[in-house]
Amino acid sequence: MSDGASKRKQGPGRGGPANKKRQGGTAGRWQTPFQKAKYAEKAELGRTLEVNDAGIWVTYARGMKAKATREFKTLCNQYGESLFGVEAPVDPTDEVKEDEEGQDIEASIQQELESFKEAKPKTKQVFTSISTGLECVFFMKTIQPIDSLKIVQKMCQDARDCPDPMERKTKYVNRLTPVQDTDKATETGIERVARTVLAQWFELKSESGDDTQTGADAQGDGAEPAACTYAIRHNIRNHTTFKSDAIIKKVAGLVSPKHKVNLGNPDKVILVEIFQTFCGVSVVDGKQWEELKRYNLNELYKVASETKKDAPTEGAAESI
Repeated sequence: MSDGASKRKQGPGRGGPANKKRQGGTAGRWQTPFQKAKYAEKAELGRTLEVNDAGIWVTYARGMKAKATREFKTLCNQYGESLFGVEAPVDPTDEVKEDEEGQDIEASIQQELESFKEAKPKTKQVFTSISTGLECVFFMKTIQPIDSLKIVQKMCQDARDCPDPMERKTKYVNRLTPVQDTDKATETGIERVARTVLAQWFELKSESGDDTQTGADAQGDGAEPAACTYAIRHNIRNHTTFKSDAIIKKVAGLVSPKHKVNLGNPDKVILVEIFQTFCGVSVVDGKQWEELKRYNLNELYKVASETKKDAPTEGAAESI
């Protein structure tokens, strides 16, 4: 074979085949906004639920995952600081610079270089979004001192009381479901997490089922929960082991008979969320849960908007 033919088979890199393409990432080099978004998505997919996780299940408008996740993370950071005095550290995977902001490449590169100079030691994230692989739902993991129930209640109260539709803080987020503790979705795991969460509000049966174990016994604080009514509401996603009836029977079987079931107007609502191999539980005030549209931010903003629309103006009120 002639030297000319041999050279023609080689790529421009001298020594490699013409059809060989470079594989891998950016090797630490500057990344375009598209690359940043891609790696942020991969990082999110790598995060998973774990036993003892607390947080918030979030549903959102179809096709709006990135925008919903971003706006809810921003909202969580705001309430984390105002309610608990926690200033969330910057998560580089959440700060994707977008071309639509009108920033040219040269300015973007310069900003990237400046960020390297100002880089601070990494700290643990207070709020971490976890992708589920399901349409219209993700999990926002929280850590202490964040109380997932308290932060959800405050978000919903503020949405209900929003004075101006233009001031609404979320556009793509729908329902929020707090999770106070998580365990494996097994017979043992469901009982463990249910006992842990319910013990604060209910008198529970002992593990043998023959007598009762008060919340005071479980918590060791000496206070016995008062009798109250309750209902169990649950969601099952990507899970086939336990059916609805089995979950309800399992959780209700832990509660002392002194607490009665009331599906129409319960004092407490036990929320059970099962996703794949995990089970999360929380207990909410039944009346408040209904008043706050079962913690649906979008519905609450609609109510606030309609209330303002129907309210009489100052001049009209004076003339009545």
